[in-house]
Amino acid sequence: MKNLIHTLQQTKQAASIVAKLSAKEKKQILLALAKELQANQKSILRANQLDVVAAKKTGATEAFIDRLTLTEKGFSGMLAQIETVANLTDVIGENIEQRKLSNGVIIQKKRFPLGVIAVIYESRPNVTIDVVGLCLQSGNTVILKGGSEALRTNTRLVQCVHTVLMSFGLPRATVTFLSEVTHAEIGEMLQRSDLIDVVIPRGSYGLTTAVAKQSRIPILYHAAGGARMYIDKSADLKQALEICLNAKTNRTGVCNALDMVLVHSTIVGKILPAVDKALSEKGFEIRADKAAKKHMKHALLAKKEDFETEFLDSILAVKTVDTASEAITFIKEHTNGHTEVLAAQDKEVIDTFIQEVDAAGIMINCSSRLHDGGEFGMGAEMGTATGKLHARGPVGVKELTTYKWIAYGNGQVKE
Repeated sequence: MKNLIHTLQQTKQAASIVAKLSAKEKKQILLALAKELQANQKSILRANQLDVVAAKKTGATEAFIDRLTLTEKGFSGMLAQIETVANLTDVIGENIEQRKLSNGVIIQKKRFPLGVIAVIYESRPNVTIDVVGLCLQSGNTVILKGGSEALRTNTRLVQCVHTVLMSFGLPRATVTFLSEVTHAEIGEMLQRSDLIDVVIPRGSYGLTTAVAKQSRIPILYHAAGGARMYIDKSADLKQALEICLNAKTNRTGVCNALDMVLVHSTIVGKILPAVDKALSEKGFEIRADKAAKKHMKHALLAKKEDFETEFLDSILAVKTVDTASEAITFIKEHTNGHTEVLAAQDKEVIDTFIQEVDAAGIMINCSSRLHDGGEFGMGAEMGTATGKLHARGPVGVKELTTYKWIAYGNGQVKE
């Protein structure tokens, strides 16, 4: 633990250096990182293949393997995101608010980096580069603790990061990669609010809840994801079908994928056979209630827990409802606060859904898969926060900052 504390102290010291980087310097560093990654693509993908082979030998699920695998397309997307983040407008030093008080004091609310951010995550190696890009752009140092299943890939990625950092005269501790630490050491680390400013756990429900229980450091996280979709009787059914299929099949093992669909009872015969046909052709499993199953010949009869599960797999639960009110009540009772979807044209239904459903992302007539920092024009994201303080939804550059109140006076005192 002594060595770990020394490492954390170095990262804390580096934070004051990174916070002073100019917009031009940050852009240059991130664009150089994109070039360094591109130059080392073959060795990075080779390392990832070894990680994937090892994970398959352990019997990992297809969804897990999907999250772990870094394809050429995924690699290109990772480079595109780092370049997008590099070109974002610098937010550090932004004057968020300013006013002059009656006593002549000028008040400013200015944006500053958080400091040191620790990110604990599983499987997805592209997260490593997303995190590095966002932290550097927001003027923060970062401590990375990836999962052992992606160790080879993450090691190569961080080697590229360190090469670039040193070429710009920045300390390696700007990005600290914890490759060999025990669970006990992580637990001790999570007590060190004097050395770490924010913790972001990104991964399974088990990981995020374990971190939340142990940490004495403020956390940005979501404990569970998964979306529900209500298809109202007023919906454009062709549009609703496309949204439903995209939300479920675009990627199954991610936190904004669709887990269940609620369908108004008056339109089940018009849309459910099409959902059944499309999903069964793709090899997906459907678990439906009795009323829905009548229109879905490939469906299994759902159990109660199927309507409460984040599957992270090729499974969709389907339930019928008789009113929009019934659907909204069900979603309010079962939401994980991450993403919820409505397909409807009725303005009253839309307004009620927005008002009453409490989730970080409310998607009206569009896919849950769009609830993402990259899709929102933020370049990338650290994850999706489902809390209500500081940040909610995709955590991008602005969400990795805090602010200071600065008062400019001329001898004023409190009377």
